[in-house]
Amino acid sequence: MTKPLSRFTPERYDGTAPRCPCCGCDAARTAFPALEAGFSVLRCPDCGLGRTWPAPSLAEIEKYYPPTYYGKENVRFNPFFEAMTRLFQRRRARVLHNRVPRGPVLDIGCGRGFLLSYLRTLGYEPHGMEFSDTAAWHARNRLKLDVLTGDFLTSPHQKERFNGVVFWHSLEHFSHPVEALARARELLRPGGLVAIAVPNSDSLQARFFGRYWFHLDVPRHYYHFGTGALEALLTRQRFRIVQLDHFCLEQNPYGWLQSFYNALGFKENFLYSLLKTETARTLNIRQHPIQTLLTVLLLPPLLALSLAMTLAEAAVGRGGTIELYAIKE
Repeated sequence: MTKPLSRFTPERYDGTAPRCPCCGCDAARTAFPALEAGFSVLRCPDCGLGRTWPAPSLAEIEKYYPPTYYGKENVRFNPFFEAMTRLFQRRRARVLHNRVPRGPVLDIGCGRGFLLSYLRTLGYEPHGMEFSDTAAWHARNRLKLDVLTGDFLTSPHQKERFNGVVFWHSLEHFSHPVEALARARELLRPGGLVAIAVPNSDSLQARFFGRYWFHLDVPRHYYHFGTGALEALLTRQRFRIVQLDHFCLEQNPYGWLQSFYNALGFKENFLYSLLKTETARTLNIRQHPIQTLLTVLLLPPLLALSLAMTLAEAAVGRGGTIELYAIKE
């Protein structure tokens, strides 16, 4: 007789919706079809964890990370927003500095490496991981950081080496997030800290906009975490949560703003393309002069509304993102 599988055996996709990796429920329901053709978002009826379905394979997901996704030499935005990105990363480094003793830290999905670079100036030993050599180009070649590319689950990092492991808007890109958190625990020293930021699928903006929500990003985001599901996953891996925030000036106002435009019928993420450099745009802006004009005219009232909604959602604990810090017990 075949031995039954554990509720929490790592899922293996065979064409049917897999069990929820958070609570083990096998009755996932379709929440809505995604804007990206051929994909839907499923939601667990027990814990609320969402997932992109069908889950793309490694070969399939690579086409959703073309060179334009990163921009030439990993520069994606106009100079003003590039400066803002560096400002937010510098602030994040200071937050980590208050919680993580100096020593080796690992940033999973380190991108251009700004966070690691600022941590280096604070006396840390920075290490990074990225999806591809293209994604790691700036961190390696401009900032001269130690960045590996490949599969984090099989990376050659030494066990219990790091004082901190960071998943800053990268955990949702893992097809197996439970194993990713288990690997992070394996690499952390006792008492080490994991820092996680993810879009909040239980947020007011997520529930209000549904398939038009900017931070959904199907199919690049395999999973869509709510607060309860993320806390449950960390508890299962024997992490103790020490801080959880729902206010993020970097991500949450823009989540409202771009989602308003999407829901109003503008081309998907049109404003986002306007803010990017020519080499990172997926749309030819010159072909859409009327949408460009309307986008600019609507910006002041929609921005004011987005800032107000950001404060409101944070006040009720349903902000557009979750920022969480947890200690390895």
